[in-house]
Amino acid sequence: MTQPLSEEDLAGIEHRLHQVLTVAPPPWSCGLETRAGTGGESFVQFLGDPDVDNEMYFTVLLGSERLTSPDPRLDLVVDFVGNAVADMQRLIAEVRRSRGGTER
Repeated sequence: MTQPLSEEDLAGIEHRLHQVLTVAPPPWSCGLETRAGTGGESFVQFLGDPDVDNEMYFTVLLGSERLTSPDPRLDLVVDFVGNAVADMQRLIAEVRRSRGGTER
């Protein structure tokens, strides 16, 4: 079982989230080849402008196997990462609310 999340732990998570958003600002969205194939690779786009290449691509290796698009397993990873910012923001806010504190 994991230890309870301390205020220091939560502050560290918030700090890492804020740092990554200085490099790759929201909104983040997923381009998944298994859902709307374009003949390329699945990716996470940030800054919300589809005409500008603000994107992250992923290499997933499972032993000697490399997952490439359109592989639903790769898209599970891309979808998770692509939603991580919004999910983390909501989780942090919920933890703060449940502790009776205010959001930062």
